[in-house]
Amino acid sequence: MTVRKFRILFLRLCSLPLIFLAVFVRPVWPVGSRTGFAVELAGYLLMLVGLIIRIWSILYIGGRKSNQLVTDGPYSLCRHPLYVGTFLVAAGVGLAFENIPMLIAIVGIIAPIHLFVMHLEERHMSKRFPEDFAAYRQRVPWLWPRLRGYTSAEKISVSVRSIRRVLIDTVAVLLVPEVEDFLEVLHDQGILPVLWYFPS
Repeated sequence: MTVRKFRILFLRLCSLPLIFLAVFVRPVWPVGSRTGFAVELAGYLLMLVGLIIRIWSILYIGGRKSNQLVTDGPYSLCRHPLYVGTFLVAAGVGLAFENIPMLIAIVGIIAPIHLFVMHLEERHMSKRFPEDFAAYRQRVPWLWPRLRGYTSAEKISVSVRSIRRVLIDTVAVLLVPEVEDFLEVLHDQGILPVLWYFPS
């Protein structure tokens, strides 16, 4: 099993407790409260920023990840912009659901898995492009972007698979508010029980 397949399988298994938290845990603040609005808005903004970063990164690296060392566009700002976008989207989902326990669980699951995968990917790229990756590693930071180093070609070729991935990401993020609102209605109508209100 490849690292990518293992990561996807592990994330799917770990999504079960996240689904449980999303469905059966709610905050104590009332619907429409200022606190709830601020938390939800912060979540949507994080998701939007994360989605934009993910789309930008996918368009640059799609179809080239294993065959070429991509160092332009978002990859000239930091070495793992795709994962930066993933972290922001994941944190945004927890906040958009106004669910702090879910946010903590998401961070506790997503961060360690992806940090491990980043380490493995860097080892792979070091073996595949030893001199070029060593220079790239010295020039470009790991996760925190450095804006002054930005470079990009005027044109890039984008694979159809990348466009499909971008569309799936976009639809998934746009559905989050709808799912959250739907669950809220189910809770208010008593159709779904709330097993724990936080903070308690």
